[in-house]
Amino acid sequence: MSESSAATLMKVVQAHTAEDVMNFIAEKRAKDKSKRSSDSENGGRPAVIVIDSKMTPLEAATVLWENNIMGAPVYDASTKTYVGMFDVRDILSCVTAAHREFLAMGGSHQKPGADTCLPHEIDAHRKTQSELMAKALQHIKIDSRPPAPGAVTVSYLAARNPMVPFHEKDESLLEICKLLADRHKHRVPITGSSTGTPICTGIISQSGLVAFISSKCPTGSLSEKMADTGITYKKDVVKIVDDASAADAFELLDRKRLSGIAVVDEDGKLIGNTSARDIKNAVMDAGRTGMDTDILSYLAQVRQSQVVKNDRYPTCHVHEDATVGHVVHLLAKTGYHRVFVVDEETKPIGVVSFADIIKWMIESS
Repeated sequence: MSESSAATLMKVVQAHTAEDVMNFIAEKRAKDKSKRSSDSENGGRPAVIVIDSKMTPLEAATVLWENNIMGAPVYDASTKTYVGMFDVRDILSCVTAAHREFLAMGGSHQKPGADTCLPHEIDAHRKTQSELMAKALQHIKIDSRPPAPGAVTVSYLAARNPMVPFHEKDESLLEICKLLADRHKHRVPITGSSTGTPICTGIISQSGLVAFISSKCPTGSLSEKMADTGITYKKDVVKIVDDASAADAFELLDRKRLSGIAVVDEDGKLIGNTSARDIKNAVMDAGRTGMDTDILSYLAQVRQSQVVKNDRYPTCHVHEDATVGHVVHLLAKTGYHRVFVVDEETKPIGVVSFADIIKWMIESS
C-alpha cells in the first residue's frame, strides 16, 4: 500500500532543518538573478534585507518592492533590537486612507457614462488626480520626514508582527511548519547569536517553504485526492463582484487582513483574483488610475503600467478531485498562499492554503 500524502510530507519536514530551506531559497534567488553582476560578486547566501526603523512606511514599502519581497525585519539601531516584521499588507490601509482623503479633497475620477473629455482635459484631469493623491499620501503622514505628530511609523506597524521567540538555523523544519500552520503567520525569521546579540540571518516564508517541500517530494507522491483527505477547504470564500470598485476591493482586503481575494462575475463564477503584488502596484501607480474604476479594469491597468520581470498574476483554482500533489505544486509555482476550490460551474466553494495543508499534515501524524 502506498504511503499517505500526510506521511510523505511529514517525512520530508522531519528530514530537514531551517537552514536547508534557507540554502534552497538562496540558490533559487541566485538563479533568478544570475544576470545581475552584483549577485555573482557577493556569492553565497544573499544578505537579509533589513528595514531601518527611521524610514517612513512608504520608504519601507519601496524597499520591499525593489527587492521583490513581501516582508522584512525592522531594526532599531539606537536600541540594537528588532522591532518586528514589516509586511506589504501594512501599507494597504494607507492606500485606502489616501483614496478617502483624495475624495475628501474634492478629487474625482472619470466614470463610465460621463461626457467625453477632450485630450487636453484628460491630461489636466490626470495631473490634478496625481497631485491630489500625492497630497493625500502626505496628509495621512506615511511619508512625512521628520515624522509629523500623529504620523504612522514603521516601528508602529512592525510591532504588530513581533519577531519573538527567535529561531535558529539548525531548528527542525517541523517546528517551523508548526509556526506557519497559523494562517496569519506568513514568514519566520531565523536568527544567529554568535555575537551575543540576535542577528537575523534569514527569512522562511510560506511561499519559500512550499517551494522547498514541493521539490523534495518524490514524483508521483501526494496522489490522494483532496476531497478524500480531510483537509479543511470548504469554507466561506472572501470574494467581490467584478463591477465593484478597486477601492471597495482594497477596503475588503484590508478589513480581512488578506493579500488576495476572489473576483467573481454576476453569476458567481470565478474570473480573477487579487494578490499581494497588486498592493504594490496600487501605491506605485500614485493615483494615476482611479480607484473607483471597476476592480478588473483597475488591475489590468496598474499591472500593465508597473511591469516587473517574473511578476505573474494567474487565476489560481482547483476542483475537489485535485490531488494534494497538484495543490502543493500549484502553490509552489505561483507563490500564492492559497488556491480557490471551485465546482463544475467554476463557482468558488472553498479555499485551501498551505497553512491548511501543514495543519492537516501535523494532525494526521
